[in-house]
Amino acid sequence: MPIKSNKNKINSEKSNDSFKLWQAFDDLIKKIVEFKWLVSFFVVFLFLQLYQIGFVSWDKVSYIFGGKWFCGNQIYLELIRPPLPSFLNCVFGAQDYSIFLTTAFAAIAYFAAIVLIYSKNKSILDQRILAVFAFLFPPLILGANYGSDLLALAFLMLAFAVSTPLKKGFFFALATLSRYNFLLFGLVLIWEQRKSPRNILLLLIPLVLLWFPWMIFNYLMTGNPLFSIYESSYLNVSQKGIIAPILAEQIFIIVLFIASFALSSILRKLSEAKNQAGILSAVMFLISGIKETRFINLLAPLIALNLAKEFNGSKKLFVFSLITFILIIASVFIYHNSLVSNFVVPQDSFIKDCRVASDKWVFFYDKGIVAECFFDVGPIDEYLLKGGSIVLYDYKNYDLNKYNLINRGDYVILKSDSCAPQPKKYISGSLRNNVFKWVRDTNSSFYDYSDWVN
Repeated sequence: MPIKSNKNKINSEKSNDSFKLWQAFDDLIKKIVEFKWLVSFFVVFLFLQLYQIGFVSWDKVSYIFGGKWFCGNQIYLELIRPPLPSFLNCVFGAQDYSIFLTTAFAAIAYFAAIVLIYSKNKSILDQRILAVFAFLFPPLILGANYGSDLLALAFLMLAFAVSTPLKKGFFFALATLSRYNFLLFGLVLIWEQRKSPRNILLLLIPLVLLWFPWMIFNYLMTGNPLFSIYESSYLNVSQKGIIAPILAEQIFIIVLFIASFALSSILRKLSEAKNQAGILSAVMFLISGIKETRFINLLAPLIALNLAKEFNGSKKLFVFSLITFILIIASVFIYHNSLVSNFVVPQDSFIKDCRVASDKWVFFYDKGIVAECFFDVGPIDEYLLKGGSIVLYDYKNYDLNKYNLINRGDYVILKSDSCAPQPKKYISGSLRNNVFKWVRDTNSSFYDYSDWVN
């Protein structure tokens, strides 16, 4: 009798487990149906993001090798870059394919933010319009993914989507560890909590805690806990200035954003933290020395939310925007001149085995060559005498007639008569000599100086 009772109990438990599994599956199907437009356009968005990350780009290579560095395979590091994209590449295996997993993670985080915001505002948002503009807005799908941009956008939108100050602070911290200029959006989040000093403190606690390990790392490497931000500001502000030309498409995006909340109830929409952040983003972009459209990615989901609210129930806007965006997406595969599938790196023995510098040095690392930044090596003659060769891709503005020159069209090689060994690792950046000096002067045990360039 007890044996039969145990069998019945086991069968009952199996039946309950099967029922729970089926119920969970049924709930999932219901959610997919409920958010069918968001899910459908997200699938297209995810595919396009993964498609684009497969091509060669400077940031992509830097973050791949940043991931390798954090996982112990220390070959190349740009301290100028925020750490989270590299850290995630380390978490996802520290291999070349890891950038695809990081990209998928960023896309899913962005999807989660859009779904969460929509869930809280179903009655006033048109899901179809929101889906089209949030996932298929051309600037967002054509230039959002350079290793860190989509991550920063996703986490900032999650900071706006959640309710509690602690959660806002957590996602805001992740956004700022993905892009440093996102720190300025903290002004908007703090202003949102201005009536409660306690909430401001709760907002800042996760920011400080999550930033602390990176600040320790910076201090041990350079003596300055904020060195990475300092070097980024030095390169992007001091060296590149604060004014640059603006393209017609960028003007269009900013004007469309302004129009999206100016159609009605301007003051009410301006009181929303998301739109305040959008205005701040546009202002930062207008005075920036770098006018890449990806730096106003934040405007895309804000345009989507504002239009989804303003034209709730409008089939005409949905159909028009859908057709327009599909045509633009198709152009990605027809005209993708900006997407490079392969970068030509010389494979000569004196390049692969000897010290080498280039104006496109980061692309050499994919080929197993530890190349140096051409702009940091000093006078050309001295570098050649030390046994290093130089590969230049943008060489037409240089007078190179006096050198032992190999011209291969895409690039030229200034070949040295001797061969100094390549370093085993390299830290790149405008202020890399500051790192070098700190490590040398303090006889640092945190970083092995012997593998660096002598």
